Amino acid sequence: MRIPAIAIAALFALVPPAYAADDFMDACMLGNSPGSDMPRICTCMSGKVPANIRTDAIEAMRRSYQSMADTSKPIDPSTLPQNLMMGLQAVVLAQADCSSQLTR
Repeated sequence: MRIPAIAIAALFALVPPAYAADDFMDACMLGNSPGSDMPRICTCMSGKVPANIRTDAIEAMRRSYQSMADTSKPIDPSTLPQNLMMGLQAVVLAQADCSSQLTR
């Protein structure tokens, strides 16, 4: 039995969000304890970062973590390319929204 190409394409269209969710959670949890509230906050944030800037948000979180690990200083957003700056902004907004929702 041969599987139609459209079925294969549809299956692959469903796979990337799962990988992206894992990448997002991995980047969000960098340096955070699984025993903290961060897994809940990261899960909430994952649903709020738009798909069109999700990859940039993931890279911005990774660079932000690396900056803190290397220099103990927060990343300077003005040193980022515009796409990563927008990704970082989406992360910050999502974190603020999720943090306030989960502490109510």
